[in-house]
Amino acid sequence: MAKLSPHTFGLLGMLAVRPWTSYELTHQVRRSLRFMWQTSEGHLYREQRRLVKLGWASVEEEPTGRRTRKRYTITTQGRDALAEWLSTEPQEPTLQIEGIMRAFFGDQGSPAQLVASMQATSRDARSMLDELVGFVDEYLEEGGPMTMIETGRSGPSTPREEFRGRLMYPERLHVVALSIDVMTQLLDSIDHFFAAASDEVSEWNNTTDPELAPSTRQRLERIRSRRHT
Repeated sequence: MAKLSPHTFGLLGMLAVRPWTSYELTHQVRRSLRFMWQTSEGHLYREQRRLVKLGWASVEEEPTGRRTRKRYTITTQGRDALAEWLSTEPQEPTLQIEGIMRAFFGDQGSPAQLVASMQATSRDARSMLDELVGFVDEYLEEGGPMTMIETGRSGPSTPREEFRGRLMYPERLHVVALSIDVMTQLLDSIDHFFAAASDEVSEWNNTTDPELAPSTRQRLERIRSRRHT
């Protein structure tokens, strides 16, 4: 069996909240988990089938018009596996930011290429940040999840309510807020760093100019001082 990845447990965690159809599950993962652990749509569908093979989820064909759709539900084994995973130590943080890799090999190109890459990375980080803050705005809307918690309408024994056409699980908001907090801080840092760095690099004559040594020394000293502060 191939090694289980955080994707596997990400899907399992989604199923611990509620049963989902294959499409719903993929859509929800793409809506939320992509900010912290990206994967392809094809891989998500393969992982759904893997959960069934592992006995961690069951699948049921249900009619929808003239066709059928698959609905996945977590099993007792699946809940046990999720609980066991949550008790283990996580992998070391993994960053997959192409803009950083392009900066690493920036000496093979021109300052203009590096500037364009950094500006795009800054723009995309800002777009993702805006999307996450949009979620926060929704959570804080009158009648939304935050209101449900504050008015005692949360918890597994409370009847589920809809908000903006979706079933709400307000009791999850505490941990969701933690995740969004760290992600927005990271994205904000990426946005500001690459925006400022692109302005700096736009003044370079080339990416290997010896005259850049003083500013590079200052950058390295700042990095070291941040770690020892």
